[in-house]
Amino acid sequence: MSGRAVNTVSLYFITTLLLLFAKQSIAINYSPKISINTHWSLESSVFECKLTQDVPYYGKAVFYHRSGDPVIFYLEPKREVMKEGKASLVIDAPVWKPSVRAVDLGLVDVRNTQHSIKLNEKLAFRMLIGLKDGMRPRFARQPWYEDNQEKVEVSLSSINFQSIYREYNDCVAKLLPVNFDQIARSVILFRSGKYELSAKHRKQLNDIITYVKADKTVKQFFVDGHTDNVGTRDDNIELSQMRAEHVSQYLVDNDVSTDNITMRYHGERYPIATNKAAKGRARNRRVTLRLERDDGVEYESYE
Repeated sequence: MSGRAVNTVSLYFITTLLLLFAKQSIAINYSPKISINTHWSLESSVFECKLTQDVPYYGKAVFYHRSGDPVIFYLEPKREVMKEGKASLVIDAPVWKPSVRAVDLGLVDVRNTQHSIKLNEKLAFRMLIGLKDGMRPRFARQPWYEDNQEKVEVSLSSINFQSIYREYNDCVAKLLPVNFDQIARSVILFRSGKYELSAKHRKQLNDIITYVKADKTVKQFFVDGHTDNVGTRDDNIELSQMRAEHVSQYLVDNDVSTDNITMRYHGERYPIATNKAAKGRARNRRVTLRLERDDGVEYESYE
């Protein structure tokens, strides 16, 4: 075979490999433009901190921290883009830091829901730290139409992130200790025969009081006292009354209006567990505190 023929074959082979590689490396990339105008926005209150970046033609990337809960991250696409399954999550180093290695955070779930990717506190925090350090989180997954030769990539930009991250941390520091879902129905447990509030009880009630002072939509407090079946029925009615009164009085002493408190006491009539076992009796010795907002449902349960 002549040298020209060999060169022709080699050129054909190399060209074929390059075309094949290029075909396999096609990626549809959604990311903010690298610009000084790249924007992060922060919605802040004592109830939540929401840090958002718009991803052009894709949707939103959001770090969400609700009071009483850990931070989470989610992608909110305008339409289905990625195929359901597993996407890779890599935190890429910026081009101006060639000595820094990318961090592979593994695979994450992709679902065809409003939040196509939703990450827990650990991964969300790793992404936040990466962005603070100038890194670029990137998700990659096949597109929804299942073309194996393409990938969809969604990237975030760290440009202008550090200043907004300081504001975000200030917001997190001011969050309330609990959210409404955590206190809408609270259970305060008592030792056998006791009705006095312990330090643990006061801490639990203080968190509730702190929240309702900030949330003016909470209007009603329903306080119900209960006992186990140890002792006589009359004694248990009196004990459940004393438990309910102590909780109610603590609320009043901390600026909750008596007009907003409905107090009841039931003795042993409404157990939520068997009184035949010590663990069951411990669950029955309780006061339940139910909060109701303006748009709340009627209070019906005696638990």
